[in-house]
Amino acid sequence: MQSDGFVGPAVTERLNSHEKAKRYSRIRILLSLLETSLLFVFTLFIVLSGFSRAASGFVQSLTLNAYFSLLLFVALLGFLELVLLLPLSFYSGYFLEHRYGLSNQSLGRWAWEKMKSILVSMPIFVPMLLLFYFFLRELGMLWWLPVGAAVFLFSVVLARLAPTLIYPLFYKFKPLEEGPLKERILRLCSEVGMRVEGVFSFNMSKNTKKANAGFTGIGRSKRIVLGDTLLDRFTEEEIETVFAHELGHYKYGHIWKGIVAGLVSTFLGLFLTARLYEASLPWFGFTRIDQLAALPLLSLWLGVYGLVASPLKNGLSRSFEREADRFALVKTGNPGAFQSTMRKLADQNLSDVSPHPVVEFLFYSHPSVEKRVKFAESFREQ
Repeated sequence: MQSDGFVGPAVTERLNSHEKAKRYSRIRILLSLLETSLLFVFTLFIVLSGFSRAASGFVQSLTLNAYFSLLLFVALLGFLELVLLLPLSFYSGYFLEHRYGLSNQSLGRWAWEKMKSILVSMPIFVPMLLLFYFFLRELGMLWWLPVGAAVFLFSVVLARLAPTLIYPLFYKFKPLEEGPLKERILRLCSEVGMRVEGVFSFNMSKNTKKANAGFTGIGRSKRIVLGDTLLDRFTEEEIETVFAHELGHYKYGHIWKGIVAGLVSTFLGLFLTARLYEASLPWFGFTRIDQLAALPLLSLWLGVYGLVASPLKNGLSRSFEREADRFALVKTGNPGAFQSTMRKLADQNLSDVSPHPVVEFLFYSHPSVEKRVKFAESFREQ
């Protein structure tokens, strides 16, 4: 005979939090899939319907310059895409975050941050777009080679300049105050021979209640950044664990390994996309690879490659994260702090601690919190 059980308030709260995180994570994934599907359908529609031909004819009637025509064509399609995705962007970026108690943004601030992201991206996107079209027109089917090299160069330059030129446009950074925590961090850096430009806190709380920390930059712009949401709610031992994990990425060269992997993926993706693009042009009645109306087809193939490559990229990232976790446990010798940190981060960020294995494989760049906590427990028992 089964006896009646009693579930205490603390257990009930944990169960409710777990289910809440499950729902939140599931909605986020569904919204991401919906956005991808809408972009695919939109791009296919403008190609099949003849809209891209009409749009290219319209912009070319305004200017004889091929590059101005390109900018007008992309601006027109980009505006339509923005309008199409705006409701979804609002729901996922503003409404959902407020519904689950994760956002500190007003509607005006959310809109301004979105607009600022667009404005900041323009000086980066426009030169890359013009360079791409130049190589497409001048080199024919070999366009992917110099474009791949340009993407790599831009990525390295951005990684170098972003901490000092771009990130301060979105957050206020200030040096971490002198004290035991800063001493712990700098001591860990010294032990692995890492030199940083400084340790900074930033006002992450202006937008979100979530917590995060990490390294930014490469070379002389390398710096440590800690969100104020992390500093306010975590102990020094827990923050040290978070930082030791990030230091593990440096120790094992994950930043440069990631850059190399990204380089290989970029060249492979551009090569395959170039071949698929050329082969598919006749299917839609296009005759030249530099035909303005055909360019949405190229973006479609790039999207398909990105979708296929994403699980492989995530798998590599998870392997890096496991190495960094091991380094943090060895370096701090404090598996208890590591476990409490993982649980608190999951609670604060509303992360699903035990996603379905297929979901984790396809969408997660980090191992699940449950796996990370169990790994720390096995480390404790060694």
